[in-house]
Amino acid sequence: MSRVVSSNHLYKIYGSRIRIIKSLLLSLCLTSSLAAQSEVYIEKSFTLIGTHKYPDSFTHFAYTNPNAPKGGVLRLARTGSFDTLNPFNGKGTIPDYLYHTYGSLMTRSADEPHSLYPFLAEAIEYPDDFSWVAFHINPAAKFSDNHPLTSKDVVFTFELFKKEGSPFLKNLYKDVVRVEKTSPYRVIFYLDKPGKKQLALLGYLRVLPHHYWHARNFQDKHLISPVTSGPLKVKQVRLGQNITFERVRDYWAMNLPSQKGRYNFDEIRVDYYRDHQAVIEGFRAGLYDVHQETDSQKWHQSFSFPAVKEGRVLKQDIAMLYPSGMSALAFNLRRGKFKNPALRQALIMAFDFEWINRTLLNCDFQRTTSFFANSPLAAKGLPTEEELKLLEPFQEQLPDELFKQAISVPVSDGSGKNRENVRKALSLFKKAGYRLENGRMIEADSGKPLTLNLLTEDPKQERLLLSYRKSLADLGITLNINTLDKSLFRKRVRAFDFELVDWYFWQSTYPGNELYDMWSSRVVMEKHSGNIVGITNPVIDHLLAKATKADNYEKLTPIVRAMDRVLMWGHYVIPKWHTQKTHLAYWHYLDHPPQDHLYWLDLNNWWYRPNQSL
Repeated sequence: MSRVVSSNHLYKIYGSRIRIIKSLLLSLCLTSSLAAQSEVYIEKSFTLIGTHKYPDSFTHFAYTNPNAPKGGVLRLARTGSFDTLNPFNGKGTIPDYLYHTYGSLMTRSADEPHSLYPFLAEAIEYPDDFSWVAFHINPAAKFSDNHPLTSKDVVFTFELFKKEGSPFLKNLYKDVVRVEKTSPYRVIFYLDKPGKKQLALLGYLRVLPHHYWHARNFQDKHLISPVTSGPLKVKQVRLGQNITFERVRDYWAMNLPSQKGRYNFDEIRVDYYRDHQAVIEGFRAGLYDVHQETDSQKWHQSFSFPAVKEGRVLKQDIAMLYPSGMSALAFNLRRGKFKNPALRQALIMAFDFEWINRTLLNCDFQRTTSFFANSPLAAKGLPTEEELKLLEPFQEQLPDELFKQAISVPVSDGSGKNRENVRKALSLFKKAGYRLENGRMIEADSGKPLTLNLLTEDPKQERLLLSYRKSLADLGITLNINTLDKSLFRKRVRAFDFELVDWYFWQSTYPGNELYDMWSSRVVMEKHSGNIVGITNPVIDHLLAKATKADNYEKLTPIVRAMDRVLMWGHYVIPKWHTQKTHLAYWHYLDHPPQDHLYWLDLNNWWYRPNQSL
C-alpha cells in the first residue's frame, strides 16, 4: 500500500496549494501511476472555472449567518407522495429533503456554481492531467450512529452505485475505471477519460455506511430510517403522508466553514397532500411556515389575505441564477407515430403559449427555446464558426434550417385564435400523412382518428394543459390528460409507458456525463434511464462523446450549443415556459440572510427568530 503524507502536514509546510515535483513523489513512495505525473496538487478547494471565490481561510459562506440561533421546527407542505427512503437505486419516489441526510465529499456554494469546498473530505489531490483524483477524508467525519466514516465507506459507496445504482448514477461515474483505498482516510479514483468535470462529479459523491448497507438488499424500497452521513436524520415517517427530519445535534461538521450557519432548525417536517389548493389553504391558516408558489395566477389571487396585510406573512420575488433547463411536453419516440418529425412539428405548432401566458400566467413567463435556458450554453442566433465545424460533417443528417436560421418556436398573437399557426399546422399534418375529415383528424391510410394521451404529475398544470387540449380539439384531435400521483407517474415514465409526458429536463451549470442519461442511444431501452424521449440520433451521440472529453468550459461551450441546436431542430418536445423568479411567502417568525445573486433557494440557511409569537 502506498504511503501518503497527511494533507494537514502538507498544509503546514507549503500552504493550501501544493506543487509536488516528480522526484518528491518518488521519494514518498507513491504508486507508480501517480509518480509518472510531473505535477500533483493538494488543495482544500477546487474550481472548474477560473478561481474560487472563498480563500482557504474563509469562516463561512457569505449568504449564511454564522450566529444564526438553533432551534424550532420548520413546517413545510408538498403535493404528491413518496414510497421509498432510498434515493440512489432509481426505484420509487423519495420525500423532499432526503438528500440532506447524506453528506458529500465536497460541497458547492450557492453564490458560485463551479467551485467545491471541504465537507466529508478535507482536501482534494490530483495531477495536472486530471487522470486520477484522491480525496483526503476528514478524520473527524462520522455517521449518524457515531461510527467513523473512512475511505472504506467511500469505496463501498462508489462500487455499490456502479453496480446497483440508478442508470443516472451509473452513467455519471462511467469514466472511473478503478477506485482504491490507499489509507483509512485517503481514497483514489482512476479515470478512463481525464477531465476536470470528472473530479467535480466525484466530489459530489454522497457517502453511505458500509456497516449498515453491506448486509442489506440495496434494491428494496427501504422504509426504515437509515444510518446517514449528513447533518439531518430521519426521525419519523408515515409512508406517503409526512416525514420528519431532525438535526444531528452533535454533528461533527457543524463548525466547518462550508456548514457554519446552516441547518438551524431542530426539526423539519414535510406533509404531503394530493391537492395544491389544500397546501395553499394550510399555509394561509398558519399550518405551514414557507410556501413557494409556481402558479402565477394563484400567487396574485390567493396571497393577499389579512396576515399579509398585517405584516405577519412576508412575500418576496427572488431571482435565481441557476439554469432553467427545459420544461416541456415530451414525445415518446418509441411509439411509432411520433417517429414522424412532421407530426411532431404540427403538434408544436398548435401550442399557443402567448395566449396561455397572457390569460393564465399573468405574463410572468417567457417561452423556452433552449434545453440550456438561462445559461451561457444556450444556443443563440446562427451557429458560430466553432459550432459549424462540429455540425457540418453531419449536414446531410440535419435539417437545412439548423444551419440557416436561429432556433425559434411558433409565436401567436395571443388572441386565442392562432389562425396563422393553425394553417401551418394543417399543412404539416398533411405532410405527416393525416387529413381533416368531418371535423376529425384522421390518418390518411388507415382512417384512424388521431388521439393523444398525456401524463402529468402536477395538478396545477392540468388547468394550463386544458388550453392545449382545446387547441387540438379545434384541429379534430382528441387529447386525454391523465394526472397521476407522483409515485405512479414516475413508475409509468421510467417504464416508458406513455405517449406524451409533462416533463422537466434539468441542467447543471457545467454539464458532463449526466447528458448521456438524457439523450444517449446507449440507454434508450434501459428502464429508469433519463432518455425518456427515446432519442437515437448519431449526431447527438457524437456530440455527447465530445462533450465528456472536453477538459475545460471553453471547449465544452460550442459542443453543448451545437447539441442544443440538434435537439431543438429535432422537434423532440413541445417547449413550455420558464421564469427566473421564485414567488415566496413565509411567516414573520422566520429569518434569512440576503437572498440576492444565488443560484438556488436553500431554506437550510434560514432560522427561527427567537421570542417571536405565531
